[in-house]
Amino acid sequence: MMPGRLLALFLLAVTALRWLWQYARPLSPEESYLALCGFIPSLAYFDGPGGAPLLVALGISVAGPGGFGATFFWPVLAAVASAVLYLFVARLTGPSEGLAMAVLFNLLPVFNQAALSASCAMPLATAALGASFCAWRALENQSAGWWIAAGLCAAFGLFFTYTAWFILPSLALVLLASHRWRPRLLAPGFWLAWIPTVAVYLLLLRWNEQNGWIHFIGGTWKTARSLDFSRLPGALVASASALTPFVFVALLFGAAFALGRIRVSPKIKFLFGPALAATLAASYAALRGWPAQTPGLLAAALALPLIAWIPERIGGARTKFILSALFIGAAAWTALTLPRPQSKTLVDSGVGQAIGNLRTEYSSATMPPLFLIAENAPLAAALALALPDATPAAPGHPPVYTSESPAARSQFDLWPRYDQFVEAEQIEVAPGIDPFTEQKGANPFVGRSALYITTQRPADLPQAVTAAFAGVQLLGEITAPDGRILRAYLCSDYQTMPL
Repeated sequence: MMPGRLLALFLLAVTALRWLWQYARPLSPEESYLALCGFIPSLAYFDGPGGAPLLVALGISVAGPGGFGATFFWPVLAAVASAVLYLFVARLTGPSEGLAMAVLFNLLPVFNQAALSASCAMPLATAALGASFCAWRALENQSAGWWIAAGLCAAFGLFFTYTAWFILPSLALVLLASHRWRPRLLAPGFWLAWIPTVAVYLLLLRWNEQNGWIHFIGGTWKTARSLDFSRLPGALVASASALTPFVFVALLFGAAFALGRIRVSPKIKFLFGPALAATLAASYAALRGWPAQTPGLLAAALALPLIAWIPERIGGARTKFILSALFIGAAAWTALTLPRPQSKTLVDSGVGQAIGNLRTEYSSATMPPLFLIAENAPLAAALALALPDATPAAPGHPPVYTSESPAARSQFDLWPRYDQFVEAEQIEVAPGIDPFTEQKGANPFVGRSALYITTQRPADLPQAVTAAFAGVQLLGEITAPDGRILRAYLCSDYQTMPL
C-alpha cells in the first residue's frame, strides 16, 4: 500500500482513539475558563491571543459540553500536523521517510499530551510545520502563492500564541544564510507573506493598548535576561521524558550528522535554522522556569525531520534495526506515561443546581437577585457553565464574578465587574441607597447582596469579601464530585472595599 494511504488510515485510527480517550470526560475548571472566554469572543483575552478559547467554545458548540467537546478540535489539529509533516519530509527525502517521521511524531508523549489538551501547543506546531512546508514549496517553484500560504500559516499560529512570531524571521535567516536563496529575499512573494502575520500582530497590539498592555507588563529587560542555569539538568530530564529517551538520543544523532552536512545540503540548511531557533526558545523558557510544552513541541516538530539524515549504518549496526527499536520503545514509553483522563470535576450540573437553589431561596422579592462571586477564575467559569440560570446580574457582565482586586488576575478583571463605578447622569440603584456621585459616578451594586462560592473556611475568607459587605454568613456546604467541599456564603449589603 502507498505510504500516503497508510498514513491516512493511521491518522483516522489515532484520531478516533483520541476522541474515545476524551469521551464522557467532564470539563476541568481550566477548560471551563477557556470556554467562557470563547463564548464571549474577542481577538485576545487576559492570558494571550484568543484562538484557544474560541476553538474550545466552538468544540463545545459542535460536540457538546464536557471534555470531549472542549478538546474536540485538538486531535484534528494533530492529524493535520502529522499530514503536513509527512508532506514536508516526503518532499525533502521520500514518502517512506515521511511516513516514518509522521508516525514517530504521534508516538511522542509531548505530542499526545498536546493532542489531548486545550492549549496553544498543537496549533503552534501545526502552523510552524505548515509555514515550513509552504516556504519550501515557494523556494522550489519560486511561487508567490506558496509564500502567501506560509504567511497565513504563521498568522494562524500567532492567533494562538505570541511564540509564533519567530516563524517568518527564522525562515528569513535561513534565506539570508544561503548564497543560493539570498536573492529570494527581494522577491515580492516573500514580503507578501508578512502581510497576514503583521496584520494579526498589529490587531493584538491594538487590543493590548485598549487593555493596559496586559500581555507585556509581566517583566522588564532585567528579568528577561535573568536565566537560572541550575534548571538545566532538570530541563534535560524533562525533555528526555517528553520525547522519550530513545527519540531524544536519536534527535541528538540526527542533529550531529545534519550539522556535518549543512554546508553542502540546502535541505538540511532549511531544516536546521528554524529547528535551532525553536530549540533555543524552548531552552530559554526552561531556564526562566516557564511552562515549556508549547516551545518544546515546536522544537520537536521542526527537529524531527533531521532523524531522516541518520546514515544507514552507525558503526557496525544497521540504522533500520535501531529505528525499529526506537519506534517500539517510544510507543511503550508513551503508553505507560500518558495520564488517564479525569473522571470527576469540581463543579457539575448537580453543584450548579444546588447553588441555583440557594440563590433562589435567599433572594428577596423586593430586591434584585443575589449576584454570584467565586473564589477564582476557573471556579467562576465552571459555575457559569453549570448554573441552571446563567443570566448575568447586568447586561454585558459575566454570569459569575471573581472577588474585587486592585490588580488584574484573569479575564474576569477585564470584563465588567460588580465593584466598578459607572459614569452616567442617573443610575438606578436600590431604594434608600445613597450612591457615590463624584464625577457623576455610581455603583449599581451598592446595597445588593451576593453569594460567595469558595473552598475557603470562614476564618480564611479574604478581606475583599469580609470588608466589602456588611455581613457574611455561611449558608451551607456542598460536596463536589471530586470530594472537595464548596462553601456558600451569603454576603449582605455590598458597600465596596474601604480605601
